[in-house]
Amino acid sequence: MIKLLLLVAALIAGIVAGPMLAGNQGYVLISVANQTLEMSLTTLILIVVILFGSFFLLETILKRVLSVGSSTRGWLSGRKARKARLLTSTGLMKVIEGDWKQAEKLVVKAAKHSDAPLLNYLAAAEAAQSQGDANQRDEYLKLAADIDGQNLAVALTRAKLQFRQQQYEQAVATLQDIQHEHSRNPVLLALLKDCYLKLEDWKPLLAQLPQLEKLGVITAEEAAELQIKAECGLMTHITQQSGSEGLMGHWNSLNRKTKQRPELIACFVRLMSSHSADSEAYTVLRDALKKNNDEDLIELVPALNLADYHPAIVRLTDLLRYDSSNPSTYSALGQLYMREEKWEEAKQHFEKAIELRPNMADYGYLVDVMEKLNDSQAAADLSRQALTLALPAKN
Repeated sequence: MIKLLLLVAALIAGIVAGPMLAGNQGYVLISVANQTLEMSLTTLILIVVILFGSFFLLETILKRVLSVGSSTRGWLSGRKARKARLLTSTGLMKVIEGDWKQAEKLVVKAAKHSDAPLLNYLAAAEAAQSQGDANQRDEYLKLAADIDGQNLAVALTRAKLQFRQQQYEQAVATLQDIQHEHSRNPVLLALLKDCYLKLEDWKPLLAQLPQLEKLGVITAEEAAELQIKAECGLMTHITQQSGSEGLMGHWNSLNRKTKQRPELIACFVRLMSSHSADSEAYTVLRDALKKNNDEDLIELVPALNLADYHPAIVRLTDLLRYDSSNPSTYSALGQLYMREEKWEEAKQHFEKAIELRPNMADYGYLVDVMEKLNDSQAAADLSRQALTLALPAKN
């Protein structure tokens, strides 16, 4: 606009000054090398004005042309972006529908002009793995990482896909690489927990449980169940590697609260017994039964192979003083008396156990006892009662 005003001002000045200079135009001589150019001052002014006007006109034309080109490019670019959005949206719908081949094709095609190409490549990785192509999956994940290598979503997607492909060790490595920066991320921690469970990697799982519970990833009940599973799994591994001595050493290293868990005591006793360390197992079981009448623990007593069952009989008899209505205690005592061939005592305890809780196993033991007592009729009657118990109830 300013240039146009200058041009108009120059033209007005020429129109006004032209007649005044008509009788006194002046003289201009321009000499360059061997060339000379002569003209009047008026002519020079007119030439300069015309040149400026030409330059202004040319500049205006070029701007208009370039503006049209830029608008065209912007329109084309916008069209590609709109098409990419449509392809991405359709592709993501195909991912949800499970049409993996079409989903991969659409999201990859749209990635170049997508507003968020990272999402396109992550969706493509999902589609590729679902078609069983792990190599192509990794290629898409690499493209996503090239866009933003520090992105949490990229790492989590990689780990999730590795987990689904049963590549548990690779998934753990992926998650551990980002765990320091995202130590409180619930998705990361939950996935890491699932990997440890699949790998039966009990030590890191046990170390992780307090944080999982604190952050609300798992409930207190779930944490307790996982602790039992992990502790028992760890004891199993130690027994396989170091036998009963290694297991006893590990058990002694546990804190008092852990060693009071009935489920862990039962796991320890079974593992020790499986390695012919029944006496050592009973020592731990006996101490546990001083303050605990847990049925699962009581039922383990007659399963042990002991040189002398009398101390066990005394311990179970003491339990009856505190809880005389526990059928498991009566059943366990009956089995121990059978081991010592004290048939009358065994009979009394099995009858009491059946009175409190009819049980097929106790019926079977009692039948054997009655046969040892030469009471075939009672044994036959008990067998019929047991058969009635085993038959399904009629409506």
